[in-house]
Amino acid sequence: MPELPEVETMVRGLRPAMIGSTIQKIELLDHFMIHGQTPEQISQALTNQSVLAIHRRGKWVLFEMQNGPVLVIEPRMTGGFWLINPDRPDQARLIFHTTTAPCKIWFCDTRRLGRIRLYDDLSQAQRSISMSQAEDALAITCMALAERLKKTSRTIKPVLMDQKVVSGIGNIYADEILFASRIHPEQVASSLKATEIRRIHAQIRPILERAIEAEGTSFDAGYRTVLGLEGGFLAINAMYGHGGEPCPACQTPIVKKQIRGLANRPTHYCPKCQTLPRSRNRNQS
Repeated sequence: MPELPEVETMVRGLRPAMIGSTIQKIELLDHFMIHGQTPEQISQALTNQSVLAIHRRGKWVLFEMQNGPVLVIEPRMTGGFWLINPDRPDQARLIFHTTTAPCKIWFCDTRRLGRIRLYDDLSQAQRSISMSQAEDALAITCMALAERLKKTSRTIKPVLMDQKVVSGIGNIYADEILFASRIHPEQVASSLKATEIRRIHAQIRPILERAIEAEGTSFDAGYRTVLGLEGGFLAINAMYGHGGEPCPACQTPIVKKQIRGLANRPTHYCPKCQTLPRSRNRNQS
């Protein structure tokens, strides 16, 4: 599932290809994914519009046009953009036709879970997104994060993945952040000490930026860069995908398990580096 580093990689790949170009035509091939407008309204609003900027907010991509309209695409689980002919053109849900090379940009989505919305301007788009999304993970302050963690009795990993707490962190990077912070994923968020919250906050940006440098994570065919390449983060990460292998810090076998609140998504942690204090452990039983 594209998380913040994957979506940031998409945006950085799209910018040189699209900013300054004009949309000659937009093909909306899957009306199921469009919310709030008709395909005709979107086509009319964007045709002959110049692309002014491309933004990212959490896991969402915003295409800002010269004369105001903003198209927002949420890739969700299996969505992604292609500047080359996609591997599965039958899964294309939207195609931009532009005046500059590569002239065609595809948005493909295997499972049709993505969402496409149109707004009158950037302010309206940002206000709408803010109703369901907290601050971006690269921008949230330690104080804002601490305030939200102190209000919940849920365990810390699901809370970090809650987009209303902090926007952009998913399963893979939550494991990495908590390992680097030496925090057990099942520790109750409200029980965290101020020093522990500061450690978590201090690790968010470096880990996400490291993943962006690696152009994200590809653990199956679900994510590729805009040029069809695999992300390289799994070659350098510490936890995800390494269940049973030695912890890079202490050589203890890494645990892979399901935890409460994260159905069907595995959690990886080191039982020695990320201990759960006894009093907190009893609260979990």
